[in-house]
Amino acid sequence: MLNLILALSVLSTFPMPESTVVSKINFQGNQSFKSNLLKKMLSVREKDLFYDSELERDLSDLELFYESQGFKNIDIDVEVKTALKGKIIYFKINEGHRVKASSIKLSGNSNFSEKKIRSLFELKSGDYLIASKISDAEKAIIKLYKNSGYPHVTIDQQISSDNNYATINFIINEGSLAFIKDLKVRGNQKVSNKVILRTTEIKVGEKFSLNKLEKARQRLYATRLFERVSFYILDTGPSVARDLSSDTTRVAKGDRTTTSSDSLTIRFDVLELPPKSIGFGLGIQTPPARLLLSSEWEHLNFLSKGHGLFFSLSYAPTFTSDWRGEIKSIYRIFYVLNSSINFMMQPSFKYEKKDSVKQNELNFEAGLSHFFDPKLEIGTYLRYLRIWANLPLMFSSQTKSITNSQNFYLRYDTRDNLFTPQKGLFFTTNFQIAGSIFDGNNDFYKTQSELSAFYPILYHFVFGCRLMTGLAIPYGRTTVVPYFEAFNLGGNNGLRGYADKTLGPIVFNGEHYGEAISNINIELRTHFEKLIDFVTFFDIGKVSARKNFTDIKPAMFQYSSGAGIRINTPFGPIRFDYAKQLKDAPSKDWGKIHIGLLNVF
Repeated sequence: MLNLILALSVLSTFPMPESTVVSKINFQGNQSFKSNLLKKMLSVREKDLFYDSELERDLSDLELFYESQGFKNIDIDVEVKTALKGKIIYFKINEGHRVKASSIKLSGNSNFSEKKIRSLFELKSGDYLIASKISDAEKAIIKLYKNSGYPHVTIDQQISSDNNYATINFIINEGSLAFIKDLKVRGNQKVSNKVILRTTEIKVGEKFSLNKLEKARQRLYATRLFERVSFYILDTGPSVARDLSSDTTRVAKGDRTTTSSDSLTIRFDVLELPPKSIGFGLGIQTPPARLLLSSEWEHLNFLSKGHGLFFSLSYAPTFTSDWRGEIKSIYRIFYVLNSSINFMMQPSFKYEKKDSVKQNELNFEAGLSHFFDPKLEIGTYLRYLRIWANLPLMFSSQTKSITNSQNFYLRYDTRDNLFTPQKGLFFTTNFQIAGSIFDGNNDFYKTQSELSAFYPILYHFVFGCRLMTGLAIPYGRTTVVPYFEAFNLGGNNGLRGYADKTLGPIVFNGEHYGEAISNINIELRTHFEKLIDFVTFFDIGKVSARKNFTDIKPAMFQYSSGAGIRINTPFGPIRFDYAKQLKDAPSKDWGKIHIGLLNVF
């Protein structure tokens, strides 16, 4: 009894501390914005510890947000109550009136019409006075002028309010029309000025354009010769260099120039990457199970002229007596005759042994291409393909065949990463004419297209989808497109869960082919930017006769699904996939394990 009395005495002397946890956040009086939106702006969180300093900062942030949305008389009070489960915070908001833009005026624009300038931004008379819309309008005007030869354009913004309405006046100081007087390069050690300036496609004497300079920087990055590229405009006076790419001003030490207000010197500052690289690869692929051995060498500034030279050697034996090998080389010359045309030559030789069949393949391609944009390329190339084997080729008594063809292609790529994209598109299409005036043994037309799209969703998840179609049509001397020019599907890179080359109406040497193909791959990937990522997928595909190319009945397609992991390496992800046939699976089919390098798409 005495102990109980002493315990009660201690409790009355030292009262229990109030809870310091935020149990609830409430908003009152917010008519224009939902409470959930306002909650996201707070640093105070429900179920977190309560701090007065955070509450003061949140109060200030809410007021600034309302002011940026056109509320000029915003008044916010905060009240904190203590309950059994913790602190309850009340934000009491008196929004007041919201200001609208009664009129938007432009002045100082002598080189562009008011109609053209207004068409560039969304801000209209009658809109609420939202700070981001006003800022976007100003940026759009500056972008127009800087892309049209006026690098020194500035805008003074005046806003006058009267009760619930405001007048916005953009006063444009256009500056002088500027032209490129000189081009300089700094920081290069091995790549010559000529190669760098040629790659930029900027010419002395042309009108200044910030957009063209941005594209020039993208072209320099695309060469893979540079770790960093910046461009500067050198003004008059104490050699001030302005980095237009980041819109900051710096002093360029040691650079003195006497440009006038209408002629500019542009300087590109670069930090080079090593132009040469060598690589070795060792791995395993299944199905069928085989080793992968490879080596490659690349020089991106061959002969110090910005030419690209690449060699690779690969050898892939199975665990039986079969194997295949390939020697490949690529030689690229950029800006042939100082034009924007590029030249490419690609010889390769393959040798493959499967069971008792031995086949050789000699391929030679040479062509021209042009980048209309760093992301858009079109081109054409001639192709010579010679196949010879120790057995007669399909539908022929001959053991060798030659295909001569002209190919045309288009490629568009906006992916943010070549190996593991999070967003962007990739599209390529190719059209091939074989035989006829090009002679050879085979006459056919062939087209193949691929479209991939990537979109980030939720938290560290990326949705990816690929659609690939192709069609081959024989003519003249050819009645059936030969198997080495036809399509096949199944296995590691198209329809997982199936063995390689097991779909198609034409069978040769135990493998299936067809003159038409359709393939869809859908994936949900994680993107943790760490060693391991995970993926689930669903594959659809068919290989058919060309008459069934447009037949989209479900009965024509095969389906599979599965899951896998990706081990991210500097050379691209290593892929481990488990896939199971979903249609017409043979008995005791427990699915297949696929191992390979890089994603399917």
